[in-house]
Amino acid sequence: MERKNFLRTFVFAAAAGPMIMDACKKDSASTTTSSSTGETIAADTNAGSSACRVTPTEVEGPYPYPGGELTNPLNRADILGGQTGVPLILNLLVVNTNDNCNAVANARVDIWHCNKDGYYSGYSGQQGQLGSKNYTGETWLRGYQTTDDKGAVTFTTVYPGWYSGRATHIHFEVFINSVLKKTAQFAFPETISDAVHNNYGVGPNTTRNAQDGILGNSATDLANETPSLTGSIAAGYTGTYTFGIAV
Repeated sequence: MERKNFLRTFVFAAAAGPMIMDACKKDSASTTTSSSTGETIAADTNAGSSACRVTPTEVEGPYPYPGGELTNPLNRADILGGQTGVPLILNLLVVNTNDNCNAVANARVDIWHCNKDGYYSGYSGQQGQLGSKNYTGETWLRGYQTTDDKGAVTFTTVYPGWYSGRATHIHFEVFINSVLKKTAQFAFPETISDAVHNNYGVGPNTTRNAQDGILGNSATDLANETPSLTGSIAAGYTGTYTFGIAV
């Protein structure tokens, strides 16, 4: 289901585990430099909160792996599958909010999102930037990994496009011992998204983050559902996001 009311309506470097863990407990000091060309920008991250936070839970959203994520065989760091766009490296950390935000090893993190034209792999009858498309049997821009002993995974992908009715976003699920612990989505800083989408030739997303029926439910949640990003359109972006789950 795409909306909460539908029935009614990084950088995490491998050697920087302790830094990210500490950031979970400190105020953010990051800044944003606006640029219409998408050049180097750093945006606030949920990892820089003043408390050890649980990531807001959201609906699964559309187009998960057909049959459910636990049937997904795509254990891979590179989820491109031949898709093109502005490069995006996602460094993700899973921490236990019931244990002082210590790292959660061996957690399964699933990811999926649309391509630069607003379509998901594996489904037909989608309405994106190029009209109705059928991508049944395709598996691009989806996959999963298991966190290492520092609670970390890294995915190689592209900056998502957008489709009508939703802010620019990515879907995630976190499992521990095959039990779903967190269903989440995150948004992107709009200044960067607008520049990227102009570069894609589709123009800025007509649904802004605060208007999104899922992510725009509160300013507090939205702030904690947006990764930090550094980089540029030419060089690509690196995103950091910390999933806080109560284990």
